[in-house]
Amino acid sequence: MTRIAWLALVLFGLSACKGVEEAAPQVVEPAGARTGHGFLYETGEGVREYALLAGIRGADTHESREALQALLDEAGPRLSLVETEAGRDRYDRPIVIAVFDRAGETAYLDAEMVKSGQALVWPRPGADARAGVLLALEEEARMSGAGAWGEGHFTIRSPDPDPLAQHLDSAQIMEGRVVAIGEARNGRLYLNFGMNWRTDFTVSLNREDRERFEAAGLYDPASLEGARVRVRGWLYAENGPMIHVQSPWQIEIVDAPEPVTLP
Repeated sequence: MTRIAWLALVLFGLSACKGVEEAAPQVVEPAGARTGHGFLYETGEGVREYALLAGIRGADTHESREALQALLDEAGPRLSLVETEAGRDRYDRPIVIAVFDRAGETAYLDAEMVKSGQALVWPRPGADARAGVLLALEEEARMSGAGAWGEGHFTIRSPDPDPLAQHLDSAQIMEGRVVAIGEARNGRLYLNFGMNWRTDFTVSLNREDRERFEAAGLYDPASLEGARVRVRGWLYAENGPMIHVQSPWQIEIVDAPEPVTLP
């Protein structure tokens, strides 16, 4: 049976949100989970939208979709969305923070999915205000083997390019030591995890990506030579496996830089 609800756009004091004063859309069945990080809803004008949860990426499993569906069912008409500064993705899908009241406390769908081990933290510019909180929850889920972590759908991989070739065009987390730093004339920075930049795993940042580190009062990524880091993002092929970093929260420093003597 179709359930009619109102999906209010509300402000919870989050600095990375905008557009919350717009008229709230009427929603029909705000419970159509399609992935572990997105769901369909219908506005009062009959427009169907696919909302993406900011800051996370669900596992590509039935269990992940079921976990989000259960949260949406629990929230029902209490479900509220907060639009983030990221606005919409390249497919014109709104990127939102979703919350509902649970026994007088605010429950965040992103946190619930990460705690259950059914979603990774997935920072993106304008939608990473909660990344620090989510990363701590992810660490707990990983250490306890919760959800997709225990089932092997999520894992932290080494930067060895040969095994990584089997995982191109997918969301991945890599951990290793930055062997060398390279910079192109256009300001693009490369963090190399091996001696052969044409084949080894590399992390890249454009000039504007590096400026986000500076704006956040963080370290310069160019100073990471010798550091052991954990990097998350979309793995693709460009002179070997590569992840492009846009948000500072995509890189975690596991330990401080150590001197590296190159042959």
